[in-house]
Amino acid sequence: MTQFNVGFATDIGKKRLQNQDSGTALPELGIFIVADGMGGHRGGETASAMAVDIISKTLETNKQAAKPEKDILESAVKEASRLIYEKSTKHPELQGMGTTATILFSVGQKFVIGQVGDSRCYYIRDGLIWQLTRDHSLVAEKIRAGLITREQARTDKMKNVITRSVGFEVDVNVETFELTPRSGDVYLLCSDGLSGMIDDFEIAKTVTKNLSDENNPKKAADELVTLANNNGGDDNITVIVVQVR
Repeated sequence: MTQFNVGFATDIGKKRLQNQDSGTALPELGIFIVADGMGGHRGGETASAMAVDIISKTLETNKQAAKPEKDILESAVKEASRLIYEKSTKHPELQGMGTTATILFSVGQKFVIGQVGDSRCYYIRDGLIWQLTRDHSLVAEKIRAGLITREQARTDKMKNVITRSVGFEVDVNVETFELTPRSGDVYLLCSDGLSGMIDDFEIAKTVTKNLSDENNPKKAADELVTLANNNGGDDNITVIVVQVR
């Protein structure tokens, strides 16, 4: 099984009253998840926590199942969506809640990435960074259509509107793909409280520096949270740095 060095950090940020992000890093199981909740009262907090709990437990239970790993991951996210939606229909104060979900699932010699919403998974190597996941958001659709630039998207008034979420409806369309990791690869999962406050170059620079100088993914995650807060801390911030040994 693939071995990892992992750093995890989450923070409420500077402007929110509660942390509606949730995340988990389970290197011994090869399961890493970031979820960014939405919804009034405690809806966002509830949705993201439920998603992380249900998806991680379902992946662990079905990891050895005799079916494609992408199907296992997709089924886990769909199960979370169903249960979150059902809870929202039984509790009026939670109605309309939902969450993003970005998942890295390590099985054997491959990674499966799952994506719903606008949290992200990045790949970092040799100081360079690539965004692996596609944002499911209105501004991302406008960028893909050539209507606005990435810089304009940072200040667009619709930048927080996502087009897919786990639990807002009973079912959800999950985007999945597979990768073959190499020793030294770094994968970074984060909520938009990080990617919306720091550009990709700064993320890569901070991670590369901490892994090169001290081989310390936890310090890298903590420094990224600090940078996001120093730039305004407009949202909750959650970061998982996963280094392949």
